[in-house]
Amino acid sequence: MKWDITEHALHSEFRAEVEKLSGQNLGDCYQCGKCSGGCPVLPELDLSPNRLLRMVQLGLEDEALRNETVWCCAACGTCDSRCPMGVEILRIIDVLREMAKNRNVTPPATAGRVLTFYRSFLDCVQEFGRLSEVALMGSYNMNSGRLWTNMVKAPWFFLKGKVSLSPHKIRQIDRLQRAFKRVEEIESQ
Repeated sequence: MKWDITEHALHSEFRAEVEKLSGQNLGDCYQCGKCSGGCPVLPELDLSPNRLLRMVQLGLEDEALRNETVWCCAACGTCDSRCPMGVEILRIIDVLREMAKNRNVTPPATAGRVLTFYRSFLDCVQEFGRLSEVALMGSYNMNSGRLWTNMVKAPWFFLKGKVSLSPHKIRQIDRLQRAFKRVEEIESQ
């Protein structure tokens, strides 16, 4: 991949904005690649974490905000734990995702299923206070348009007792729902 690097790109407002919002110094990343070496979803991504950081370092805003790595990161934290300089890559990716949303950047088609899964997961936790596999599968299948996904395996899960049909709510669900509401208020500001 060939990138157009101009003097403007090297001293970009984009890089400064990412550094400010994430609280990370992108100059600390010296491209050792350890973050990418441990990334469990790397085979599914179009860019490795260190290449994404390099794009931000070079001020390549469009390329950084439009790639699927920003949307499909599993947020497992492996990259953060492997960085010898202590750069919190997850914070940077979160900032890039938020910037892309704010600038109405359309996520790549492959990222749509990941976002649908995240939303289904969070909705399930908000509703019950814990994960209900049946509710998660049902919500994901309905919202992704893949209605029959896992239906062949479902009887086996039920017969073996791996999945319960009835979700169990935690006792003080109202406290958790207040926390979700507060996060939504903060995000809307």
